[in-house]
Amino acid sequence: MPVICPSKEKEINFKMKTVIIDRGEEGKRQTPQLLENASLPDIEAGQVLVEIKACGLSTIRIDLLQELGLHGSKAPLGRDIAGIVTHVGTGVTSCRKGDEVVAILPLDSPCSGCAEYCVVGEYDLVVKPMRVSFQDAAACIGDAVTAYTALQCMGKMISGDTVFVVNGASSVGSMVVQLAQHWGGKVIATSSSAEETSYLQNIKPQIGQILETDEALKKYAMLNQCLEESGGLGVDCIIDDGVIVFPNEEDDLTLNPARRRQLKTLPTKHEIISALAVGGRWITKQSNLQIDPPDSRLLSLKAASICYLNDTVWTLSCQQQGKYLHILRDIIDKLADGVIRPNITRTVSLEGVCQIYNSLEGQTLGKTIMIRDSP
Repeated sequence: MPVICPSKEKEINFKMKTVIIDRGEEGKRQTPQLLENASLPDIEAGQVLVEIKACGLSTIRIDLLQELGLHGSKAPLGRDIAGIVTHVGTGVTSCRKGDEVVAILPLDSPCSGCAEYCVVGEYDLVVKPMRVSFQDAAACIGDAVTAYTALQCMGKMISGDTVFVVNGASSVGSMVVQLAQHWGGKVIATSSSAEETSYLQNIKPQIGQILETDEALKKYAMLNQCLEESGGLGVDCIIDDGVIVFPNEEDDLTLNPARRRQLKTLPTKHEIISALAVGGRWITKQSNLQIDPPDSRLLSLKAASICYLNDTVWTLSCQQQGKYLHILRDIIDKLADGVIRPNITRTVSLEGVCQIYNSLEGQTLGKTIMIRDSP
């Protein structure tokens, strides 16, 4: 039997505001909608109700939703949240009412992070230290989990490794850069604008090398500079932000302008494989990657490997739940200690999310977050 969520100590409206994504009948559209009178979610055993204070924004993974058959024509928006526990379901022991928490909503959660309230399972959240702000926690948690997964779980990074990060000033890229440096790596990062270069130059300790992806010099420049920086040996770990799969893909006029701009910042498959060292690891976000026989042969000669980065896998399976919770706690501890810092470049209200959603695709500098003040 679901538990009624409002507490007697604080009167809460039984309706709330939330933002959802209308995917259309075919499930391929992404139109944000603000619902003014959505029902407050019910709490079941092992769950808590969280009053949301901040939510990190990113575009939803339509491909994953279709593959898993989730959410139908309406999908929740926003998964990285920080807020205050207002009600605790039966059996919950990891937190209590009034705790400040940070969480990543599972991909199959019916709740939007862009809302006034949401329901979270107790094993999808960690208690937030008071010295960490809601904004920093929400801006950091999801991207830091992605970076942690890429570097430690897939890249098997060790101190002394050379790590090449594509779009190092992006929200995920900046987390990769900071964690890699903290763990003793030498970082090479790409930048596609003066603003991105300025941000990367101000990261402490200083990044080993910043490669500017100038269109006029792009062809093979990334490869040559990586090899030069590594003494011709290649880099140990490459973490991309996607790659150019087909020739001249960035000039395809059927793509939207934001996607074309993003493609101009990305390397080709051959550039990445050629820049890998012997035994190198390539961590890719490109789910539809196709490796041609010559490139496959080159990977084989180098004894190099490719890993596909899907950060949502942690919340789609409970097989490694303990490890996942350890990662969440470690990230929050590093945020509290100043080891990592999010780069928040834009904040919006809950009501303003719909207006800026379409500009999130292709954002290569910093993080956009939704912040909400209690009435």
